[in-house]
Amino acid sequence: MTMNQVRPARVDDAAELTQIAARAVKNDGFDDDAVARFMPGLRGNLALIAAGLVFVAEGDDGVLQGWVSMRPTGFGGLVLLEGIFVDPAHARRGVGRRLFSVAVELSRKLAGNVILIYSSPSSVDFYARLGANRIGATPFVFSPDVQLMMFAFTIPPA
Repeated sequence: MTMNQVRPARVDDAAELTQIAARAVKNDGFDDDAVARFMPGLRGNLALIAAGLVFVAEGDDGVLQGWVSMRPTGFGGLVLLEGIFVDPAHARRGVGRRLFSVAVELSRKLAGNVILIYSSPSSVDFYARLGANRIGATPFVFSPDVQLMMFAFTIPPA
């Protein structure tokens, strides 16, 4: 099962996107209670999907392997990475890296020059390897006991 394509998410993908996010978070070592607390931040956002700001990685078998969601901030050139979630069954196969490259391209189309990332502790190394710079930490809004690392990724010229 290889990744065949990255395509814009469809509204009818939303439930599966939420399931992928929940599986990814559980795979990061969080229990069911944590996943329930995090759920508002794990759901496939219908408004962002409809706006063309969510993309999915899909295998050649039609199975969704992961997704990325972006949001313009209204601050000149700053785009927020809402999240990258890769189904654990497809982790460490380049899906996350490919989704991040789509996020960079989308950010360029949105006239972005910096992507702001709030990273779970388990994804810190991933974003650092991609060239993002750690700029701080903040409590997770849906579970203040969890500290998210903040990164900024400067979008290179096309």
